[in-house]
Amino acid sequence: MEKVSSEDVRKEVHRFWAILSGNVADKLAEMYSPTAIVFTGKAKRSESAKLMAVRRSRQLPGSASASRAEVGSIDVQIVGLDVAIAAYTYSVNTHKIRADGTKVRLTTTFGRATQIFQRSEDSALRIVHEHLSAAAAPAVEKAAE
Repeated sequence: MEKVSSEDVRKEVHRFWAILSGNVADKLAEMYSPTAIVFTGKAKRSESAKLMAVRRSRQLPGSASASRAEVGSIDVQIVGLDVAIAAYTYSVNTHKIRADGTKVRLTTTFGRATQIFQRSEDSALRIVHEHLSAAAAPAVEKAAE
């Protein structure tokens, strides 16, 4: 099995955010191990990544919205031949049109992420644990017409 490298982990972090921003057609669920556990920014408890990925996939930006994520410096700790921890900050800006036609902008300015990656038997890096949080709740404001 190929050893995990810091560069491989950083590449997967960027792919993760490209998927969440709706900029790539990859499937979000494939980023996670089948047994992965996650804490999302709004969660009061952990949940299965499988369940969370289905929900997040339905919320990905569509034709009526646009999203942009910026990832800060990614610190990577290699903790085994096949396991690494990524810790970093992020910000997300989303413009969307609600069902009633209202245009809104959602902004998460100071997000923090910790993701643990493990190389699977098929050599892919998969997230086995994820914790996303924000220093403040996302700001929601009515967007200009």
